[in-house]
Amino acid sequence: MDPIDFIVVALATWRLTSLLVWEAGPWDVLFRLRHFFGVRYDEQSARYSNHVVGKALICPWCASVWVGLASATLYLTFPASTMMVCLPLALSAVVVLLEKAVSHGEG
Repeated sequence: MDPIDFIVVALATWRLTSLLVWEAGPWDVLFRLRHFFGVRYDEQSARYSNHVVGKALICPWCASVWVGLASATLYLTFPASTMMVCLPLALSAVVVLLEKAVSHGEG
């Protein structure tokens, strides 16, 4: 894996992990996925789950291991196809990180 491919796959892994753990997604698809796997919210809006997949979906460190494993496996098996999927996610990750950096001092 060359360094550019590594950076693209790493950024895509971070972005996909962030989507799965934190974001609702279009039409609340990701929210519904987490709900399907038992992620619930208590009175203080803290997330919890008794399901093994649900527990992974509330922990970005846990989810990133599985997303990273899938990303690496796909890259090693189908490098060109994986890059076609990872590149848009990596570009999205860069935009998110830049937006956070730029707006960090605001408000």
